[in-house]
Amino acid sequence: MINRYFRILELNDISETDLSSLKKKNVLLIGVGGVGEHVATYLLTNGVINLTIVDYDKVEISNLNRQILLTEKDIGKRKVDVVKEALLARNSEANITSLNLKIDEHNISSIINNYDLVIDAVDNWGTKLIIAKETYLKNIPFLHIGVDGYKGQFCLFKNKALTDIVSKDIVSSPRDGVLGPMVGLVSSYASILAIHYLLKKNVESDMIFHFDYFLTRLTKIKL
Repeated sequence: MINRYFRILELNDISETDLSSLKKKNVLLIGVGGVGEHVATYLLTNGVINLTIVDYDKVEISNLNRQILLTEKDIGKRKVDVVKEALLARNSEANITSLNLKIDEHNISSIINNYDLVIDAVDNWGTKLIIAKETYLKNIPFLHIGVDGYKGQFCLFKNKALTDIVSKDIVSSPRDGVLGPMVGLVSSYASILAIHYLLKKNVESDMIFHFDYFLTRLTKIKL
């Protein structure tokens, strides 16, 4: 359906061939909270129609300040079910698989297989490191995204690993809260990088992009 993607195809660097290629890609998104819902929405509505989403939470009212696919009527429901339904309402072409489970060292190997990209949108370092280890072992590109307070970062790992910058013994620090627009800002940038990577455009991999709202600064750190 060309009309659905008309505005994308108006871009000078994206052709119908590119769009067809994008529709064949398979992406695994782990975590469909604030970051995950923004990323999933941008991917699904811009040509990435084969998506597997993983989460185990139920919807709470405190989610609504940043988790854009949820409503008050969804409170108490399984998050993956609500998100899948909301995404399909935006793009009926989509092929979405939803897994209601918690990632751990025992199930990760069976989940991560044959994807073009794995995206980490979880909110704790323990799970992030489990995902990072498996993608590194299987040589699957891994997009790490995280937001806390007024800061956020993302990095597409291809030749490096998350453990190159984070100790395996790290523990999650007390959370600093989060403002919804900050989640949207970081997730939007990360989504553009993901789409460009899947299109085989020139993207900066193994590069940490770090945002700090109060310093009004984007810092890039090459690994």
